[in-house]
Amino acid sequence: MRLFLALWPGPGVRAQLHEWAVSAHAECGGRVLRAQTLHLTLAFLDEVDPARLPVLLALMQRTPLTPFALTFDHLGYWADRKIVWAGAPAVPESLIATRDAFLSQWCATGAPVVTQSFRPHVTLLRHARRAPSDPHPRSLVWHCDGYVLVHSVRTPRGPHYRVLAEHHGGPSDGFSATSPEKSAMPATQYGIVG
Repeated sequence: MRLFLALWPGPGVRAQLHEWAVSAHAECGGRVLRAQTLHLTLAFLDEVDPARLPVLLALMQRTPLTPFALTFDHLGYWADRKIVWAGAPAVPESLIATRDAFLSQWCATGAPVVTQSFRPHVTLLRHARRAPSDPHPRSLVWHCDGYVLVHSVRTPRGPHYRVLAEHHGGPSDGFSATSPEKSAMPATQYGIVG
């Protein structure tokens, strides 16, 4: 199973980010990601044996995220990947601490950890031709109180996402998990189309 940890926006934040994507698309071209797929990747876990899923769920249950707010105030462009993204000027230490604690515990179980720098962003456009001429839209505040474990399912039309578990609140409060076969959020609902 191809898995990653992410911050998953609520409807209001999702709608605003999608509005930014549509606006940038008019100028930059490329492909707008569907609103339902917008997220901020905390850690890419790569291919994980399904038998290891209970270990991941247990780690999530004991690795809470202290609530915080992210202010998104600029758009960026990675020319080598042709991606337009939304970014925040500052990332709370609590977010980095939760991410690092989770990955440290996951590594301690013998799992390989993908080494990558943490550049918090939300991808808005893929295959974009250029950077937006106005990289400073009106600020958007995203209040976060948890994170999710996501299964990225490969299909001929691109990846589809299934949220397998989410954690909100303290070490055991607000934790819920679904089986990969019976996700509460169907993969097709989060498919990337285009």
